[in-house]
Amino acid sequence: MTNLSKRLIVILVVVVAAAIAIGFLFSHPGPTPQGGSTASSTATSANAGAVTSTFSAGVPANTNPPRSATGGTAPVRTPVQKVTGGNNVPIVAPAPITIDLMTPISGNVWTIGGQNPIAWSAPAGITGEIDLVNAATKQFIGVILSETGPNQTSYSWDARSIYLARYSPDQKDVVPGTYAIRIHFDGNGLGDLVSGPITITN
Repeated sequence: MTNLSKRLIVILVVVVAAAIAIGFLFSHPGPTPQGGSTASSTATSANAGAVTSTFSAGVPANTNPPRSATGGTAPVRTPVQKVTGGNNVPIVAPAPITIDLMTPISGNVWTIGGQNPIAWSAPAGITGEIDLVNAATKQFIGVILSETGPNQTSYSWDARSIYLARYSPDQKDVVPGTYAIRIHFDGNGLGDLVSGPITITN
């Protein structure tokens, strides 16, 4: 074996040994020094910071309720909403009901046993009663009809008799004379309707 061949073999052995050593070092990295930071950990921290910023932009940083200077929880003010109908049209309260007495009118003469009309201009939407009262003092004399219907607007009375009280079965005959008709409603803020003087005769 020549000297040149020996040298080539030595160089080849050195190269192979160096390659093995380098491979071992890469496959078994050493521990990271304490207090230090690598480029990888720096990049990871930067990425983590970016994620945290993005999340913070979508969620309030402080979700606790506000507190007053005294340390108590400050009241949460609820916005007042205006109640509206469809298409943001304000809901308007219905106008109050106005009802007028149509008949009888002052000076009417009614006949006992006849069909004597009592009428008012609109339904009250509530029950009521019709009374016979003194023309001068409006003092109660008797009940003509114990209950009117919510949609009722008229009643025909024969003027023969009246009830002693509302819903009472007891009656008495009507004495000819001068009277007034009063309609009393049971609610809806409606006042009594009282006619002028009328005469009831045989």
